[in-house]
Amino acid sequence: VEVVQDLPAAVPGWRLWLLTPADAALSSAANTARLTTLLGLLLMGLLAFVLTRRQRARRLRQEALARMNAELESRVSTRTAELTRSNTALAGEIAERENAEAKVRRLRDDLAQANRLSILGQIAAGVAHEINQPVAAIRTYAENAGRFLETGKTEPASGNLTSIVSMTERIGAITGTLRTFARRPGVAASPLPVREAIDGALSLLSGRIRDSGVTIVKPRGNASPVVMASRIRLEQILVNLLQNALDAMKDQPDPRIEIQLAEHDDRVLISVRDNGPGLGPEAAGNLFMPFQTTKEKGLGLGLVISQEIAQELGGTLRLDPGNGIGASFTIDLRRIE
Repeated sequence: VEVVQDLPAAVPGWRLWLLTPADAALSSAANTARLTTLLGLLLMGLLAFVLTRRQRARRLRQEALARMNAELESRVSTRTAELTRSNTALAGEIAERENAEAKVRRLRDDLAQANRLSILGQIAAGVAHEINQPVAAIRTYAENAGRFLETGKTEPASGNLTSIVSMTERIGAITGTLRTFARRPGVAASPLPVREAIDGALSLLSGRIRDSGVTIVKPRGNASPVVMASRIRLEQILVNLLQNALDAMKDQPDPRIEIQLAEHDDRVLISVRDNGPGLGPEAAGNLFMPFQTTKEKGLGLGLVISQEIAQELGGTLRLDPGNGIGASFTIDLRRIE
């Protein structure tokens, strides 16, 4: 096969034809076509390989993600079940603790009530004496009033009857104080002038104080700071402190108990100080421990119960540092306007 080429001739009227063998051109074209085809196939193969790898990688990622999701769901389910069991157990423990705390509160209230009744038993003789005096006076006034009426003397008879009314009011005040003190107090506290609790405690112990010959020094002035407390509970603390002071000063010369009131910022301090022999280091260290007592008779619970009552009222009960004379206790409560 030859390739014919028509070339311009230099001589007019002549035509120049160039014949070239076509094998070389065809071979080159064929080689180019084969090379192009091969490159195309290579590119297509490479593209197919890349696409296949991408699809495989995508499939592997999806499978890995599915496994991770399944594992995560399994872990979440397991953790949820564990948390559910833990919450159930915690709820049970909370319920048990609440029941235990309720039992402790009831036991503490029962101990406080027993302490109040014990105090009433101890002061019963003094209270009986306090009642017997006005009863004897009432009888005398009544007999005299009868004689005055028989003789027509109405004015002195009226005076005797007025005295009888006064004596019955005194008896009513004594029995009312005893009844209030013996009553189981409610949970709620209310604004309470501190002097009312002090006067109530002294009234309960008036017979014993008189028989023991102890001089009571009450707080100076008429001011009475107000605290948020139950009167019965605060009286119980004061009665315990006063009884301990009376016990400590048995057979002491010139026995004396001083009750002091002080205000510091938003606190009210009620101190009960005696001039007895005081407390030794060992007794002072075990003072607020249950069943620790220096008395021949007693369970050693009075101060423990008093301290718990003070804490329930939002305050404290403490033994003041000693100065070598007697013992001093201070009740620290929050003052309200």
